[in-house]
Amino acid sequence: MKTLVLGLGNTILSDDGVGVHIANEIKKRCGKIEVLEASAAGFRVIDEIIGYDKLVLIDSIKTGKAKPGTLFRFTPDDFNKTLHHTSPHDISLFEAIEIMKKHKEKLPNEIIIYAIEIDDNFTFSEQCTPQVRKAIPQLTSTIISEQAFVCK
Repeated sequence: MKTLVLGLGNTILSDDGVGVHIANEIKKRCGKIEVLEASAAGFRVIDEIIGYDKLVLIDSIKTGKAKPGTLFRFTPDDFNKTLHHTSPHDISLFEAIEIMKKHKEKLPNEIIIYAIEIDDNFTFSEQCTPQVRKAIPQLTSTIISEQAFVCK
């Protein structure tokens, strides 16, 4: 099964970059896993996921209901009610996937979304907040274990 790990986020906005940091950690630990990073989603990354059987998406989330560094797991079905992007000039990744499926593109049959609760996504910093930074090694290990990635 051809798998892609896609880390999303902006690495100069503190905790917003946690998805990218974890994806890069997975790449370090499991060199044979294909890893990409992106600061945007939707149609901007759709070309990157064509041809893969499985997509593991890692991003930040800010619910305010969990401790920073908490790991959430979702599937695309969890986003059915929020399928549309907030901007009328852009569409969500899930909308883009549905459109591309109608055009018979080979897209991942399996999509797993990992979201990490964050505290600060507004401060210009290349570092995550201490609580989120401290959680990265364990979050990385959990994702590697759950996805049964073969590592060095």
